[in-house]
Amino acid sequence: MKSLWSATFIVSLASTALGQAPTPPTAPQAATPPSAARVQSAQYPWFVVMGVRSFQVQMRVTVIDKVVLVPDGATYLDEVSKWTLRGRWPVLIEDDLYTPLFVRAFKPSKVIRRTSIGALPATEDERRAAARTAVTHAWTVPDSDAKPTTPAEAFASVRFDPMGIVFTNMSDPAWPAAVALAAGHGQVLNWIDGPFELPSATMTAQQLRELSAHVEDVARSTGLQYSALGDVIDAVTICRSMPGKVIAPITAQWAPPTGVAIKPDEPIAVTDALCRNADGSRWAVAAWIFGSESRSAYMAMCSLFLTPRSVWMMNTYQTDGDWSRYAVTDAAKMLAADGFETTEYSGVQTSEFSWLNLLMGGFKPDVLYMNTMGNMDFFHLWNSVVSRPEDVPMLQHPMALHLIHSWSLTSPESRDTVGGRWLDNGVYAYTGSVYEPYLAAFVPPSVVATRMSSFVPFLVASRWCDGPLDAPWRVTTIGDPLMVIRNPTQPTPLRDAAFNVNAAGGESDVKELARASLVAAKSSNAPADYARALVDVVHAGDDGLAVQLWSIAANKSPEVAAACAPIALGSLFRQRESAAFLAAYRFAAKPSLIDQDMLWHLFTPQLSAINDRAVLKWFETQVRTVRPEVDRARLAPELKRVTEQAAGRR
Repeated sequence: MKSLWSATFIVSLASTALGQAPTPPTAPQAATPPSAARVQSAQYPWFVVMGVRSFQVQMRVTVIDKVVLVPDGATYLDEVSKWTLRGRWPVLIEDDLYTPLFVRAFKPSKVIRRTSIGALPATEDERRAAARTAVTHAWTVPDSDAKPTTPAEAFASVRFDPMGIVFTNMSDPAWPAAVALAAGHGQVLNWIDGPFELPSATMTAQQLRELSAHVEDVARSTGLQYSALGDVIDAVTICRSMPGKVIAPITAQWAPPTGVAIKPDEPIAVTDALCRNADGSRWAVAAWIFGSESRSAYMAMCSLFLTPRSVWMMNTYQTDGDWSRYAVTDAAKMLAADGFETTEYSGVQTSEFSWLNLLMGGFKPDVLYMNTMGNMDFFHLWNSVVSRPEDVPMLQHPMALHLIHSWSLTSPESRDTVGGRWLDNGVYAYTGSVYEPYLAAFVPPSVVATRMSSFVPFLVASRWCDGPLDAPWRVTTIGDPLMVIRNPTQPTPLRDAAFNVNAAGGESDVKELARASLVAAKSSNAPADYARALVDVVHAGDDGLAVQLWSIAANKSPEVAAACAPIALGSLFRQRESAAFLAAYRFAAKPSLIDQDMLWHLFTPQLSAINDRAVLKWFETQVRTVRPEVDRARLAPELKRVTEQAAGRR
């Protein structure tokens, strides 16, 4: 972060904008989801209308109190196609990281596992038809006279105007997010063809022109108003891999903020360049989801079904001068008054010592606002102490992130960058930067918090959406632009324990499966039975029971311990069971990169208490390979300490 860049101007702009954002009343239970006209008649600012409509849709549809785990994309699409306006539930493509992360936060009464139904249809057209059928069914009232065959017919049958457009390609692994967000919010589902490079690449000006034209053509084809913020369509989500940066031509449509010089080879964010009129004004807010099928499904389900309650506010900036405008104290007080569980970390509370201690067991908040400086591969803590991606925390729950930090999302698919590590670890909504944006490009935390408390969707609250700071620039938004973090004083969607709603064949209760595996293990002592039981317990979100099962497995045989060790590590880490974690880690034949992060996050603050030189030398063999200097710098003083102690004793 090089400069404040017109920071003084922000204060007056923010106060004006915030004065236009009254908190709307509690959303009533409507017979059908609200139309745009009915909500807009309340005369709220457009970004509040956007959030209220999203909130009301969520309130209208009952959440069935279960999570369904599926093994593949075909079964995922089949399960989502069972949603209706009477009920829906989270569906995850089962994996070892995102599945237990989501389940721990959602806390369902039951976790169900389905067997595979086979493969997706062979052709792109057949897959698109199946995806549209899922959206149509999700917006159908069961047992009604209306029998819609397309999403447009389904929306019309309940007098609903779609709030946005979701684009994907059914051959791209991010398609599960697109189907879920179109079905969950009630959005137009459409397609983006053609090859794109990786998210870390830079789009050409011609690619941007073609992409922008295509997005606007689809918006126009809906027949709905779209050309200005505050009409019917105000959100666009692109769920597919593509470059996150673009070298845009300097035209009225893509001109940088007034007074900011931009070199010909410097990029801006694709999500900020999209959905712009010829004069540069914004007609919709664009966001982006990419990644594996399991991660993209997870990101959509977090947005649709979780109810964040805890917020951490972290500020590593100085507390004087213009930097004070980005302090978090006022925002923390504001959110606490609104009922959020709020914790502030400022000044010395964001020192390296404090940060490393917070890494033990993983970060706990549902939402994190953080101000820091740095680049794609480092971030500053208090007093400009440099931290690396290795110090990006593991998470106890899915988390939304507002990160004021230059460059963090320059190469967002790489876990060896700050932004890539946050996303890999489970952040599902993220405001960050693709290049040096200057500080004033970011909305200050107090403004974001005020908007968030007024029903403005999280990613929309993180953008300047009018005035001179709204020019196409370098802040990007990853996640669902319609995701609203509800004020805790507002009601949450009704949960129903009717587990047999649209139940499919081949379903099994994961907790019952765990019990059956344990019964089998008692008689067989087979490593596979113990491992199977432990997987089911972890995926059901029960870390406490997983720790107990590891204790049993560790005392059975080396073979049982070796089979169970990799499965138990996450639960042992989150429970801060240091000794048990270390024992399990040593049993694991090939610790993963995430396992290595957990090892160092759990033990770095404890190295100074280790007096056994052999143990410290073993840690030396576990140094992470991308930037070995990170771990070695922290280990070296402790090795020196115990070596000198041993010499003194001799």
